[in-house]
Amino acid sequence: AFQVSLQCMEMVAEEALDVGPNPGFCYVNETFTAIQEGKPSATVENNFFLTLVPINGYQSDMFVSQFPRANRAYDDRAQTHDEMKRQLSKSGQAGWTFIDLLSDFALLLYLCKFLDVKTDMPKICASVKDREVPLDDGYKIIITSMAGMDGSY
Repeated sequence: AFQVSLQCMEMVAEEALDVGPNPGFCYVNETFTAIQEGKPSATVENNFFLTLVPINGYQSDMFVSQFPRANRAYDDRAQTHDEMKRQLSKSGQAGWTFIDLLSDFALLLYLCKFLDVKTDMPKICASVKDREVPLDDGYKIIITSMAGMDGSY
């Protein structure tokens, strides 16, 4: 991953850089001087201001990440009710609870297509966020029915 350098942010804050017609370059305001390779320059290539940022993996103890992501062409699995059934059917096995398996960001976004975002999803997310808040049985029935797993939560 990349981010702009501190030097770039400082130059922008001082209004030393301007936007010009070539999107690959920053233009130096005429009241400032940029020195590149020991010579004054009216432009600075954008790549000069990029720095590498490490991407650190993270494994959550609270959330899972098994449901297919939306808009991922390289993934051979699509977001479907069958995939929802595949994930939620693990409930009761290997220590998984229904709410554990429901605690998947991609799955929660998928459910937003079918459940009311203003009334249903806040209640479901409250149970995902705080495991002390029980998920209403009605939501369990609706979600398992959508997944084609009637009565198996």
